[in-house]
Amino acid sequence: MLRLLGARGLLALGAGAPVTTGLSGTLAMAYPFLGVQWSLATLLAGLAGAVVLAAVLGRVLGTTTDPAGVTVAGERRLRTDDRAWLTLSWALGGGVVAAAMMRGMGRADQPPQAWDAVFHLNALWFVRDTGNASSLGGLAPMYADNAAPFYPATWHGIVAVAPGFDRVTEAANSSSLVVGAVIWVAGLVALARVVFPARALPAVLVPVLAASYVTFPDVAVSMLAVWPFALSVACLPGTIALVIATLRGVLSWQMHLALALGLGWAVVGVVLAHPSGVFSLLLLGLPLLTVLLARQLRRTARRGRPVLAWSLMAAWVFLVVGVITFLVTFPPVRSIMDYQRGGQDSYLPGVGSLLIDHPLIYVYKITSVNLVGAVLVATGVALTVRRTHARWLVAALVAAAAVTLLAAGPPEQPLRVLAGFWYTQASRVNQLLLVPAVVLAAGGGSWLARRAAEQLRVPVAATAGLLVVAVVLLTSGLRWTSHVQVMASTYTAYPIAWGTILEPEEIAMVDRAAETLPDDAVVLGEAVAGSPYLLHRADVQVVFPQLSPIPGSPARNVLEQRFHEWRTDLAVCEAVRDLGVTHVYADSLTFEDELNAKWEETTPGLRNITPGVEGWRKVDEGGHASLWEFTGCDR
Repeated sequence: MLRLLGARGLLALGAGAPVTTGLSGTLAMAYPFLGVQWSLATLLAGLAGAVVLAAVLGRVLGTTTDPAGVTVAGERRLRTDDRAWLTLSWALGGGVVAAAMMRGMGRADQPPQAWDAVFHLNALWFVRDTGNASSLGGLAPMYADNAAPFYPATWHGIVAVAPGFDRVTEAANSSSLVVGAVIWVAGLVALARVVFPARALPAVLVPVLAASYVTFPDVAVSMLAVWPFALSVACLPGTIALVIATLRGVLSWQMHLALALGLGWAVVGVVLAHPSGVFSLLLLGLPLLTVLLARQLRRTARRGRPVLAWSLMAAWVFLVVGVITFLVTFPPVRSIMDYQRGGQDSYLPGVGSLLIDHPLIYVYKITSVNLVGAVLVATGVALTVRRTHARWLVAALVAAAAVTLLAAGPPEQPLRVLAGFWYTQASRVNQLLLVPAVVLAAGGGSWLARRAAEQLRVPVAATAGLLVVAVVLLTSGLRWTSHVQVMASTYTAYPIAWGTILEPEEIAMVDRAAETLPDDAVVLGEAVAGSPYLLHRADVQVVFPQLSPIPGSPARNVLEQRFHEWRTDLAVCEAVRDLGVTHVYADSLTFEDELNAKWEETTPGLRNITPGVEGWRKVDEGGHASLWEFTGCDR
């Protein structure tokens, strides 16, 4: 679509994913109103329509063939050797990230065990089952249809219909590789290309430098398990690259308009992937837009209209302050910003973590560091400030670092409210910092390679190759051990971080449930013990499809609090019959055991259920868990 509108090369490649995301999310919300079921065929049909429309618009505007010969990503097209080096760099950087993520996962069908992962996997199952991927209430089944809230379901819609996957677990795990090794890298490469249009080397270095960080994608798709947020972050650099290309002054009005159309869909993609994308774009994009506007207004002032220039700048500042004030006071945003989260007494641990790229979440052993990345970023900052080129990157870097430290630091800091746009979670905001950091590091690394080549009188390719080798060695193989450690912490490193949900034997039992339980089975069990996995892995209905309580369901509340009193409490059996419960998932694992079971205070009636003799029949068992047919309330 972008190529038909006039974008070319790396820019079209890097901005393609956010445009696809925007189109997919919009189609998913429109289809229920049109009575169209969500499927791979209907998604592709909608996307094909967008491509046809782009072809028509590009032809009408005359931008498809780019008759003026102006490239919108760089001052010259990449040479064949540049493309070859970029391919090798991407194979190395993207390959290491993907391979390490797979190593940490263990196997394609290994279920991640994190709070949000349970929700997202079952949400994928419901999208497949209902044919509804709309963010406007499409995930209502996750709330037993008692509520139909807005929830960003764009990632769910795309992954649910991805071809070649029998189960959603494999599709979700595979999406992590695509987000981290393809979409993220493509966006950063595109951004480096438009920031340094005269040189190809920064873009070539980007994939390797991006792989030297574990903050993204590893933390996002494993420990946090926030795939929608990860997709939004991965789409950011490509979208910002399209902003720069769209606003380049050397383009014709037709090209400006054509690229602006693509940019609009890319912005929609970032926001529909996750609403916090609005704030992410503001955090990283405001410095860019302010710099571009300031340059234009400076030219206006020099042409004899200083009053107009200052008035427009004042209006811009007023607009920015007004938008931020509105967002801060908007009730849905306030509900996010008021999320209470602890912090550290000092900012120093956060500063140290930023310098070595140590995850700002959980207590991970330091197995590798990225000091060379910090050095390259500092070099890029110094060069950018001295040359007054792309200084917005420095402003974006400082802003992202400041908000990250606010989230990680003392809770009593009044300015900490600024981190509330990202749930006051340092590990989320920190991911945004990598966008300017990687591009600045690429610029610094490119300069060092060229300076070394001049001093040694050797080709730049040789010194650039030596720089890549140095980065690989000084980061312990592009942080291989850290990549694996973070991914494994919610997949295979028992005990699982923050509490084990399923042991390996229990995963096997859950998978067998597709054969051991009847088609009309409805399973009750403590959610944090693993019962929700029965839905997306074995197609077995469960009372609790997520770990959070289901609002507006008194029957579920009764079972959470008092199911263990089923013999004496008539309300319990009434709730069992109302919900159609036929089987019970029991788990004897406790938090004090070796594997440290995940713990939830709000479900005392379901914790460590001890099946009786009368009304209970064991169906299967695995590890500390077991499945029972329950007929105790059939009277």
